[in-house]
Amino acid sequence: MNETRIGLSSACFYPRETFESIKKCTDLGFRNIEIFMNSFSELEEPYLRRIAEHCRDTGTIITSIHPFTSGYEYMLFFSAYKKRAAESAEFYKKYFHAAAYLGAKFTVFHGDATRAPFFGMDNYCEVLDMLMETARREGTILAHENVSSARGGDPEFMRELHERFGVGNISFVFDVKQTVRGGYDPHDMLDAMGGDIVHVHINDWKDGECRLPYAGTLELDNIISHIESNGYSGKYVIEVYNHNFNDISEIAAAKLALIANCK
Repeated sequence: MNETRIGLSSACFYPRETFESIKKCTDLGFRNIEIFMNSFSELEEPYLRRIAEHCRDTGTIITSIHPFTSGYEYMLFFSAYKKRAAESAEFYKKYFHAAAYLGAKFTVFHGDATRAPFFGMDNYCEVLDMLMETARREGTILAHENVSSARGGDPEFMRELHERFGVGNISFVFDVKQTVRGGYDPHDMLDAMGGDIVHVHINDWKDGECRLPYAGTLELDNIISHIESNGYSGKYVIEVYNHNFNDISEIAAAKLALIANCK
């Protein structure tokens, strides 16, 4: 795999402060990154300007941003209180503006949680369509991730969502670990998302825990081949948690493994 297609998420260093996490990414030689925004002030232009200047100086592309309120999207957008959804969309404009300001093509979305009451697929699609349009107007693309604790973690849910919107009218983030954590086959999720995957979180899995790429037991080569066979030509952003590695040199090794193993 070409090195330029391999990125790193600042979430790997959480709870280190966001700008310091970004510096960790660039110090490791990654030149495309995903930024996990962790507080309200980070969505304001003084902070965004600092990020933008650092990325400009290091030749780094910001592929995507990830809202720190993702875990609350079930309550913000998919509750019985519809007035809240419209007001929450206004708040999410801050994320969309931040993405556009930083040149990030994608903003990651988790959606409704499985633990919450479900108000039907019609309502889900209506809200999602509204958010996608809001993101487009602000200059970014809302991309729906398959998170295990959310409805989108189920391939059948994503398949129906894909069918309802139609090919080319919805964007997906595929995360390897999330499918396995949810008890699903990654290939089933890839089939559900088809050719509308625009962003990939790459990682591995072993002993009930997320691992760095090629540090687990998944047949990662086959998964990546399946992704590519769907026509994907985007980035593979390494995303794990800070307890999934002991030293940052392991992240550099994972990058080299991706380059070596994925032709």
